[in-house]
Amino acid sequence: MKATNPIEINGKSFDRYSLNLAINGKYNADGTPDASIAARFIPTRLVENGEPEQAQEQSVNIALGSLSGSDEPTLTAVAEISAALQKFILSKGL
Repeated sequence: MKATNPIEINGKSFDRYSLNLAINGKYNADGTPDASIAARFIPTRLVENGEPEQAQEQSVNIALGSLSGSDEPTLTAVAEISAALQKFILSKGL
């Protein structure tokens, strides 16, 4: 994924993010959907031979136990991911 603002580290521009993402979908007692999320965005750049170089120490970590109180960009991302997963479930006949 392309970074909005590339990170400069030791004169090197890290213009991408590698992503570790875990979403645990669940339902509240009243039947409303919820989720807990753990995401790690790792600054990444491609070196001359196309191999990735990561700056693990500059990773951005996001951990949410619930969507309650989340900001609009988070809710939008979760809604779009959920819609994509629903399409996948339908396509697999699950």
